[in-house]
Amino acid sequence: MKGTGSPLSRVTAVIVNYNSGRWLGRCIENLRGRGASSPEVIVIDNASGDGSVDILPELPGITIRRAHRNLGFGRGVNQALRSVRTDYLLIINPDCLLIPESLSRLVEELDRHDDVALVSGRVFDMRGMEQRGSRRRLPTRRQVLSEVLPFGQVNGIDLTHEPSPEEACDVEAVSGACMLVRTAALEALGGFDPRFHMHFEDLDMMARLREAGWRIRLVPSVFVSHAGGVSTRRRPVAVMWAKHKSLWRYLNKHCSDGWGWFSRSLWWLLIHLHAVVMTPVCLLVRR
Repeated sequence: MKGTGSPLSRVTAVIVNYNSGRWLGRCIENLRGRGASSPEVIVIDNASGDGSVDILPELPGITIRRAHRNLGFGRGVNQALRSVRTDYLLIINPDCLLIPESLSRLVEELDRHDDVALVSGRVFDMRGMEQRGSRRRLPTRRQVLSEVLPFGQVNGIDLTHEPSPEEACDVEAVSGACMLVRTAALEALGGFDPRFHMHFEDLDMMARLREAGWRIRLVPSVFVSHAGGVSTRRRPVAVMWAKHKSLWRYLNKHCSDGWGWFSRSLWWLLIHLHAVVMTPVCLLVRR
C-alpha cells in the first residue's frame, strides 16, 4: 500500500530473458544496488541456451522460472504477473540499466497521481544518445507511413527529435524497454495481449490503458541505459518479420475506424512487401 515500506520494497521487477548473456546479471545488480535485497525480481527465462540464468549471483528475492520454449515478451510478463503482490511492477529488459534512486523517483511519480498507470524515464544507448522510441506517440496509419517516407519522420511516431520536456508530463507512449506499471491496472487489462509475440505488445498495452481512462507519464530526469538488441541480434530476419506482423495486428486492432477493404488490402501488401525488401538488408547487416 502507498506509504508502506521503502519505495523499492513495493516493486516487483520482471525480466523476460532470452540469451542476454552477462547483461541479465548487470541489470539486477544495477537495479538493487550494492547489498540490497529489493526490489523482488522475477526472471522468466524463455529457453535460453547461453547460460545467462546459470551465471546469476545467488541473491535473496530472485525467482527464476524456466520456460520450455520461447513464450515471447508479453506471455512471459503475464506468467510473472500471476504471482506479483506488490503495488507496482517494473517491466525491464535484461539489457537495461536502472539505478535504485531512479526507480524510487518513478515510484514517487506513480504515488503522486492515482490516475496514472504507467511511468518511465528517458532511454539512452551506451553512447549516451537518446534512443528512438524513448518518447513517442501511439501509432496511427498516417504516422506509420511518415516513419518510412524520406523526411517524414518529423510527423511520425518518434518524438526524440523534439526538445526534452523539463518536468514530468503526460505522454501517449514511452519505451517498452523499461516501464513501471500499476499492478492493479495491468491486471484489470488482463495483462499483455498474447497474440503479440514480439514488438508492439507494449504499445498495444499502452493504448488499452489510455482507452480504459488511465494516464501515462514521462519523468525526463530519470535516465535508463539500454544496450538494445542483445537478445535478437542473432536472428535479425525472424525479428524483422515478427515486427511487421505485429504492426499489421496493431493497426487492425487500434486503427481500423473508417478503414475500407481496398485500403486495408493495400496496407497488408505494403507491409509485407517492406518486409520482403528488408530481408536481404538484415542478412547483410548480420554479416
